[in-house]
Amino acid sequence: MNNNMSIDEIIELMEELLDNSSAVPFSSKKMIDCEQMRDYIDNLHLSLPPELEKAKETQRQRENIIAEGNAEAEKIIKRAENEADKIVRKAEEGLEAAKNKAYELVSETEITKNAEARAAEIIKAAHNEAEVILDDAKAEADQIITDARENDKRIRRALADSVNKALSDAREVLETAQANISQSTDQVVSTMNAVENLNRRIGGDVDYDDRRDDDDYDDDEDDRSDDPGRRRKFKFR
Repeated sequence: MNNNMSIDEIIELMEELLDNSSAVPFSSKKMIDCEQMRDYIDNLHLSLPPELEKAKETQRQRENIIAEGNAEAEKIIKRAENEADKIVRKAEEGLEAAKNKAYELVSETEITKNAEARAAEIIKAAHNEAEVILDDAKAEADQIITDARENDKRIRRALADSVNKALSDAREVLETAQANISQSTDQVVSTMNAVENLNRRIGGDVDYDDRRDDDDYDDDEDDRSDDPGRRRKFKFR
């Protein structure tokens, strides 16, 4: 079968197959070539509008875009968290070095109270500086994470707008295709109903009409009434 046939042409072939199918004796059914009908149905599927496949492809692209967006957002957040960890570790290392330095100063000057007081001041200053560094590091880390989340939101909004537009277009195409398919299906159902009605008519009783017009036939023709070749008129009920 020609794969380039239109849906209407395939439906006409299906109707022709139904019309030419043999009737089942003593019933209103018909014997149909299932392989041929299956071939028509397969070709009907192949003849569906390409917009349906395009809509499916758009859905797959949407899922891929969302997955890529989520992966990128996770990468951004992960980088921000790593950067924040580095800043915090650096601050903690600075604090530890300051403590060590303070302890060294205390050890070297422990013979005098002034040295101890100086060491206490150094330790306090180191603590204060460390707290400032930690606060700044946390604030910077929070800002990095906030910026990453804002970027993620913008990316998601942009992706959602693009995908929703594509889905809206695909939905319109799909609805049009479904309407065409529904119309074609209605035609097939109408054809099958017509065939069923014809089958019921064919399967009905038959009355033979042997009546003759006395004005048109004479007695000699009555002698030929037993002729097997004499035409009989009949009608279906």
